[in-house]
Amino acid sequence: MTEADVLAMIAKSNEFEQIKVREEEASELKDLLEGHCVMRVKGGTETTYGKVNILMQAFVSRVPIDTFSLVSDMAYVAQNGARILRALFEIALRRGWPTMSGRLLALCKSVDRRLWAF
Repeated sequence: MTEADVLAMIAKSNEFEQIKVREEEASELKDLLEGHCVMRVKGGTETTYGKVNILMQAFVSRVPIDTFSLVSDMAYVAQNGARILRALFEIALRRGWPTMSGRLLALCKSVDRRLWAF
Protein backbone atom coordinates (compact mmCIF):
# COMPACT_ATOMS: atom_id res chain seq x y z
CA MET A 1 0.00 0.00 0.00
CA THR A 2 1.51 3.31 -1.09
CA GLU A 3 1.15 6.73 0.53
CA ALA A 4 -1.42 7.68 -2.10
CA ASP A 5 -3.46 4.59 -1.20
CA VAL A 6 -3.29 5.46 2.50
CA LEU A 7 -4.56 9.00 1.85
CA ALA A 8 -7.34 7.62 -0.37
CA MET A 9 -8.36 5.18 2.38
CA ILE A 10 -8.41 7.94 5.00
CA ALA A 11 -10.44 10.19 2.70
CA LYS A 12 -13.11 7.49 2.41
CA SER A 13 -13.55 7.15 6.18
CA ASN A 14 -16.91 7.82 7.81
CA GLU A 15 -15.38 10.76 9.66
CA PHE A 16 -15.70 12.90 6.54
CA GLU A 17 -19.19 11.91 5.38
CA GLN A 18 -20.71 15.27 6.33
CA ILE A 19 -18.32 17.22 4.09
CA LYS A 20 -20.13 18.24 0.92
CA VAL A 21 -18.81 19.31 -2.46
CA ARG A 22 -20.23 22.76 -3.26
CA GLU A 23 -20.48 24.33 -6.71
CA GLU A 24 -18.65 27.50 -5.68
CA GLU A 25 -15.63 25.41 -4.65
CA ALA A 26 -15.31 23.48 -7.91
CA SER A 27 -12.89 25.81 -9.69
CA GLU A 28 -10.55 26.21 -6.71
CA LEU A 29 -10.56 22.45 -6.06
CA LYS A 30 -9.66 21.86 -9.71
CA ASP A 31 -6.78 24.35 -9.44
CA LEU A 32 -5.55 22.65 -6.27
CA LEU A 33 -5.74 19.23 -7.92
CA GLU A 34 -3.83 20.30 -11.01
CA GLY A 35 -1.23 22.52 -9.40
CA HIS A 36 -0.52 21.34 -5.87
CA CYS A 37 -1.41 17.66 -5.39
CA VAL A 38 1.77 15.61 -5.34
CA MET A 39 -0.03 12.24 -5.18
CA ARG A 40 -2.71 10.67 -7.28
CA VAL A 41 -6.27 11.57 -6.19
CA LYS A 42 -9.00 9.00 -6.62
CA GLY A 43 -12.45 10.45 -7.21
CA GLY A 44 -11.40 13.83 -8.56
CA THR A 45 -13.11 17.02 -7.46
CA GLU A 46 -16.70 15.76 -7.79
CA THR A 47 -16.71 13.37 -4.82
CA THR A 48 -16.43 13.92 -1.09
CA TYR A 49 -13.43 11.62 -0.74
CA GLY A 50 -11.70 13.34 -3.65
CA LYS A 51 -12.24 16.72 -1.99
CA VAL A 52 -10.90 15.42 1.33
CA ASN A 53 -7.81 13.99 -0.36
CA ILE A 54 -7.15 17.26 -2.22
CA LEU A 55 -7.55 19.31 0.96
CA MET A 56 -5.23 17.00 2.93
CA GLN A 57 -2.50 17.33 0.30
CA ALA A 58 -3.04 21.09 0.03
CA PHE A 59 -2.71 21.39 3.81
CA VAL A 60 0.64 19.61 3.84
CA SER A 61 1.82 21.65 0.85
CA ARG A 62 0.86 24.89 2.68
CA VAL A 63 -1.30 26.14 -0.18
CA PRO A 64 -3.25 29.35 0.57
CA ILE A 65 -7.00 28.87 0.15
CA ASP A 66 -9.35 31.69 -0.92
CA THR A 67 -12.83 30.21 -0.40
CA PHE A 68 -13.93 30.44 3.25
CA SER A 69 -15.84 27.14 3.17
CA LEU A 70 -12.71 25.38 1.90
CA VAL A 71 -10.62 26.94 4.67
CA SER A 72 -13.06 25.58 7.24
CA ASP A 73 -13.18 22.15 5.60
CA MET A 74 -9.38 22.06 5.36
CA ALA A 75 -9.00 22.70 9.09
CA TYR A 76 -11.47 19.89 9.84
CA VAL A 77 -9.77 17.49 7.42
CA ALA A 78 -6.29 18.27 8.76
CA GLN A 79 -7.28 17.78 12.39
CA ASN A 80 -9.18 14.53 11.89
CA GLY A 81 -6.88 13.18 9.18
CA ALA A 82 -3.87 13.54 11.47
CA ARG A 83 -5.74 11.74 14.26
CA ILE A 84 -6.72 8.87 11.94
CA LEU A 85 -3.15 8.59 10.62
CA ARG A 86 -1.76 8.32 14.15
CA ALA A 87 -4.31 5.61 14.97
CA LEU A 88 -3.39 3.66 11.84
CA PHE A 89 0.28 3.99 12.75
CA GLU A 90 -0.40 2.55 16.22
CA ILE A 91 -2.33 -0.36 14.70
CA ALA A 92 0.43 -1.15 12.19
CA LEU A 93 3.06 -0.90 14.92
CA ARG A 94 1.23 -3.28 17.26
CA ARG A 95 0.62 -5.80 14.50
CA GLY A 96 4.30 -5.85 13.60
CA TRP A 97 4.13 -4.39 10.10
CA PRO A 98 7.43 -2.48 9.84
CA THR A 99 7.09 -1.25 6.24
CA MET A 100 3.57 0.02 6.75
CA SER A 101 4.51 1.54 10.11
CA GLY A 102 7.33 3.47 8.45
CA ARG A 103 5.06 4.82 5.72
CA LEU A 104 2.37 5.82 8.20
CA LEU A 105 4.91 7.48 10.49
CA ALA A 106 6.29 9.47 7.57
CA LEU A 107 2.76 10.61 6.66
CA CYS A 108 2.01 11.50 10.31
CA LYS A 109 5.13 13.64 10.46
CA SER A 110 4.29 15.23 7.10
CA VAL A 111 0.85 16.31 8.31
CA ASP A 112 2.12 17.51 11.69
CA ARG A 113 4.99 19.50 10.20
CA ARG A 114 3.15 20.45 7.00
CA LEU A 115 6.14 19.30 4.96
CA TRP A 116 6.33 16.32 2.62
CA ALA A 117 8.79 13.62 3.71
CA PHE A 118 9.86 12.86 0.13
